[in-house]
Order: sequence, then C-alpha cells, then structure tokens
Amino acid sequence: MSARSASADRPGTGKSAPYHHGDLRRALTDAALDLIGERGPKGFTLTEVARRAGVSTAAPYRHFTDKSDLLATVAELGFQRLHDALRAAPNGRDGRDHVLELGRAYLRWALDHPDFYLVMFGAEVKGADHPGLGRAAEAAFDVLLKAVDAARDAGALRTKDSRALAGSLWAVVHGAASLDIGGDLHAHTDVASEDLVVETITALTAP
Repeated sequence: MSARSASADRPGTGKSAPYHHGDLRRALTDAALDLIGERGPKGFTLTEVARRAGVSTAAPYRHFTDKSDLLATVAELGFQRLHDALRAAPNGRDGRDHVLELGRAYLRWALDHPDFYLVMFGAEVKGADHPGLGRAAEAAFDVLLKAVDAARDAGALRTKDSRALAGSLWAVVHGAASLDIGGDLHAHTDVASEDLVVETITALTAP
C-alpha cells in the first residue's frame, strides 16, 4: 500500500502544485501530506513544506506556529474524513451488522490514507495539546459508540459498558490497520486484515 494514496483526495497529479490559488493553508497541508508520504511525519521541516508548496519560507507561519501545529491540522483533517467515512458506512441488517460495517469502513479508510493515518496516531501530536484535533478524534469515535449503544438498546449486543466495548473494537481495527500499513501484519498471520477485523469483531459482539 503506497503512503502516497491520499493524494487522490487532492487535485492534481499527487504532487502539490505551486501556490497560486489563494488557499495557503490548503497548499501547505497538501505539501505536508506529500512529504509525509515520502519520508514519514518526522522526515521534513516547515522550510521543505514551504518549498514544496511554492511559497516563501515565512509563509507557513501565517497559519501555523510550528511543525507540530501543522501536523495537528493534518491529523484533525484526517479524523474529519474518517468521521465522514464512518458516517457513510452501510447500516447493515441489524445493529450488530452496523458495528461490523463500521469496522470495515475504518480499516478501508486507513489503508487508503496511510499518510493521514501516520499523523493521526503518531507520537508527534496529541489531542490534549490541540483542542480541535481532540474534538475531531472524539467525533469519529462517537460514531462507533452510538452504533454500539443503538445495537445494545435493540438487543443485538450484550454489554454493560458501551464505551468499553467500543474502545475494544476501535483498538482491534486500529491494530490491524497499523500492522497492515507498517507491513508487519503477515509476520504473524496469513489472514487478510479485513478478514481478521471481521472475525474479531464478530467474536467480540457475539450474542
């Protein structure tokens, strides 16, 4: 899976075009995503982001206090897009199926957008330090939490603690996505990541 695949969400050929269109913030986040795909979140500077975006080295500081602030903005955008992907997941035949479809949607989004994912769950930025990021992350998780609540209320799931179960499900899918993106999943199993997610969620949500 190429770490450049999230460029499909951006106009152009995958490389950030020089800044001409007036949206400096977008140009800088696009440039950062390109560099993250090539080098990882730690492998570039704001100066390189500016050069990739075709702007002066001082331009990033109009919107971002430092590199961490830029990465937090990228992570926040990633969680917003993950939230949209989860909201668009099929409802399934019942509440339990909906939870399973959310797991699939999460995994597919993560594998399609590994550059976003590396920043969203990397050590470089924390939601506690960036309130907008924290809110976006909680909103994405809340889609799953509400689905678990609804399935429990409908009798499709048995749980005394919806948040604990939602957290367990989130951790399972996150782990599968992280291992797959890092190329480490098949060091431990021959099962495809989506099949692993389906099997584990099915077991965790068994009546």
